[in-house]
Amino acid sequence: MGEPHAGGIELSGDEAHRMRHVLRVAPGDAVALFDGRGHEWAGRVGAVTRQGVAVVDLQPITPIPEARVPITLAIGVLKGDQMDAVVRDATMIGVSAIQPLRTLHVTVPPKAWQSGAARERWQRVAIASATQCRRAVVPEVLPVTDLDACLRAPSALRLMCAEPALGTQAADWRPAAPPESVLVLIGPEGGWAAVEVEQAVAAGARLLSLGPRTLRAETAPVVALTLVSSAWGW
Repeated sequence: MGEPHAGGIELSGDEAHRMRHVLRVAPGDAVALFDGRGHEWAGRVGAVTRQGVAVVDLQPITPIPEARVPITLAIGVLKGDQMDAVVRDATMIGVSAIQPLRTLHVTVPPKAWQSGAARERWQRVAIASATQCRRAVVPEVLPVTDLDACLRAPSALRLMCAEPALGTQAADWRPAAPPESVLVLIGPEGGWAAVEVEQAVAAGARLLSLGPRTLRAETAPVVALTLVSSAWGW
């Protein structure tokens, strides 16, 4: 989207398509626009054409605040629609970034993401999700990396979700005060290898239990992010 101004803005491409065919806007309808960087405007539809949608009478408004503690979700790459669902839901819950991982149990072949097309699709999913839930900030989907590089990135608190099959004991993961940032690590369909858990713990990660049942790979992020986000306020 271009930079909105008081006179209005002309939307095209995916933005105009969504307004025309999903929201089915008409001239005079009230709408809200955001730039993905924390700014939001209220306006009304001026015209709807094949070329685009004109939004006029734009006025800046205060967007919904972001989470008190920024959370990065790091997750083993999942197959097709499963990964799309994780990006969509993580965006709605409020993560600040999404870090796809190649791990020992990832079954998606590297050629599926090495071209960069997969990351571009995931980013589009994040934009669409932010638009749907009216979030003014779009989380960045980072390039796929390995667990070692992820653990070396700065983070005040690292949490690894440990599935029941590992037989590990998760202790209390909550620090005395809200951390400056949180990294939540979740494995792919096959979960974490024992050596990966050892590696994460050695890097200072705390183990986080999501209960006694084994959750689907695309469900675990929703449970984990809800648990962590609610700990210090949405």
